[in-house]
Amino acid sequence: MAVEIGGIRSPYMHGISVVAMVRATLVPTHWRHSIKTYGRIWLSFPIVIGVGALVSPCARAEWLSADSLVFFAANHVFVASSALLGLIIGHTVWSTQQQLYQARRLGRYRLQAPIGKGGMGEVWLAWDLNLNRNVALKILRVATPAGHEAVRRFEREAHAAGQLRGAHVVQIFDFGASDDGLYYIAMEYLQGMDLATLVDRHGPLPAARVANVGMQACLALEEAHAAGIIHRDIKPHNLFLTRVGDDPDFVKLLDFGIVRLREPTPTATTDLTWTGVVVGTPAYLAPELLDGTPADERSDLFALGVTLHVLLTGCSPFADLPGGRMPAGIDVRSHYAARHAQRDASAHALGSVILRCLEANPDRRIQTAHELYDALAALHDPAGWTREDAEAFWMAVDRARYVTDEMQAMTEAFLPLAPRSPAP
Repeated sequence: MAVEIGGIRSPYMHGISVVAMVRATLVPTHWRHSIKTYGRIWLSFPIVIGVGALVSPCARAEWLSADSLVFFAANHVFVASSALLGLIIGHTVWSTQQQLYQARRLGRYRLQAPIGKGGMGEVWLAWDLNLNRNVALKILRVATPAGHEAVRRFEREAHAAGQLRGAHVVQIFDFGASDDGLYYIAMEYLQGMDLATLVDRHGPLPAARVANVGMQACLALEEAHAAGIIHRDIKPHNLFLTRVGDDPDFVKLLDFGIVRLREPTPTATTDLTWTGVVVGTPAYLAPELLDGTPADERSDLFALGVTLHVLLTGCSPFADLPGGRMPAGIDVRSHYAARHAQRDASAHALGSVILRCLEANPDRRIQTAHELYDALAALHDPAGWTREDAEAFWMAVDRARYVTDEMQAMTEAFLPLAPRSPAP
């Protein structure tokens, strides 16, 4: 397009300058991260014109004109100046944002960058000024009609998770509130990916990896249940894969916001919900909960069974049923067998264990997290998913993320230059 419209004198050259300025304003980054992008912006036009000269006689003739070359050189200096200015502006805006983040503090925590957002709060990467370490700061905003109830849940989450010290439960460091009504929980900062995102981006997991994840989740639940804590929201979003030591596939259980205490303390009620309200994620609810039966260890195991099925197949075992959950009275074994008759041997063996978690009658279900751990360990094949496999997987994820970031930067740079169809 640039070759056909003006060649060396193409107005597209000025468009590149505009792109550099717009990117600096909309995508401010540290200069080390953006210098490659601005380098591509600077080099894009001469490269396009140079290639055009090889295939177009008209473009090639322009290179023989002294006036055209002077015009080209002057404009190219202008583009280079624009790219340099964009680099400086982008870094300055980024630096200003960082200073604003660092100026915002909650207690002893300095906010650095937002890393998540929910309906009633946010999660920030923060710096613990006392202990000099990164933490994840979960912040609750209570300016809502249900603010009091939200604070109770938030406090319960902090106290419940704070009781647990196992390696597979996210560690809680602190709980507090600011003078302007912001409640916060400081917890360990995890780098990695929750299992819902993992399956959504990379598809179902190998059976051996699912068994490994399930065994680690059982360890977290076993500790919680021993402390009288029923999680009530086991699902892929609340199981997080991170690196601990030399294990890149280490599972952490998150979000204790709707826990139920099997033996409530004198200062806490058994449930944090209004009478008659069922809490949890519908697709992962055990059928007895819909009848008003209180949640117990077996309802957590039902939810874990649904989670393992999602990891293994990419979908819920009840995705084809009304409401996407298990209705009362269904023959779960027949339903499951009809959907998964063609699975391979390892997946079929794992499916048999999953099926025991999905029994409609809780008395026929696997009863404890320890029992489920033993069942998964009995069929787990360490050679089916090794530490080397996990390392290779996460390296590929990091490479893909880098390529995606580079392609996004290029798209942001060149999309405004694409020709547009005339308006009808």
